[in-house]
Amino acid sequence: MLDNAMGRDGVRNNGRSNCRWMATRQVWSEYQRMQNTATEYERKHVYRIECRECNTILTDRGMNAVLLSDRSIELFSTDLLPDTIGLVEGDYSAVACTCRVRDTACYQCGNIVGYHVNVPCKLCLSQPNNGHFWMFRSVAVKARTIFIQLTGDSKYRDLPLMWGFVHSAGEFEGRYFKSGDSLAAHESCRLSVKLTSNIPLFVRQPETKRVPARSREGEVPDMYLNMCR
Repeated sequence: MLDNAMGRDGVRNNGRSNCRWMATRQVWSEYQRMQNTATEYERKHVYRIECRECNTILTDRGMNAVLLSDRSIELFSTDLLPDTIGLVEGDYSAVACTCRVRDTACYQCGNIVGYHVNVPCKLCLSQPNNGHFWMFRSVAVKARTIFIQLTGDSKYRDLPLMWGFVHSAGEFEGRYFKSGDSLAAHESCRLSVKLTSNIPLFVRQPETKRVPARSREGEVPDMYLNMCR
C-alpha cells in the first residue's frame, strides 16, 4: 500500500511539473510576441507601489509615467482607485497645466503620496496618455518591479510582468462590486492577470515576496509561496 501511495504521489507531482512546464512555455511565447508586436502600453512594466513613510502596499497595479505637461518629471500611476488611499482637502489647479487635481494620502500614516486628476485639461488630453488618473509622486513612494517566475530551460528566466498580462478595468468581473463593502473596495482594485495560477508573481527588493493576484482560475494558491526565491 505504501508503494502504491508513493506511486500516486509521484504521478501527481509529475503532472503538476508538466502543467507548469507547459504554462512556462506559453508565457514565454506570449512574452516574446508582446515585445515585438504589442503596444507601448502593453509593454510597460507593472510595479508594486509602497508608501515611503510606512511601507504600506498601496497598489500592485503601478505603471511608470511622466507628467504630460513636463516630461522631465517622473511619476507612477494606476488605473483603479486603491482602497489604501483617500482624497484630502479640495481641488486645486496643477502647476504646469490647467488640470484640476486633488491630493491623495496613505490611509495608514497620512503621508501625501500623490493626487487624482479630477478634471484633465485640453492640453493633457490632446497628448498621448495611458488613461490613468491616479498618480503617485516618486518622492513619496517606493516602486518595485513585479516579476513572473518561470522555471525550466536556461532560456526561461524571471521576467518583468508587463501590462499586456493585466486585466484592464473593463475586464473585471462584476460580482466583486455588488456588496459595496470593504471587500468589494479591495477586490475592485487588486491585481488580476491573464496567467494560470501555477505561474507565481513576486517582487525582489528589499527581499523576495510573493505578489497575490487573481489568475485565470481565481486566486494564486499559497502552495507557490515557497517557490519564490
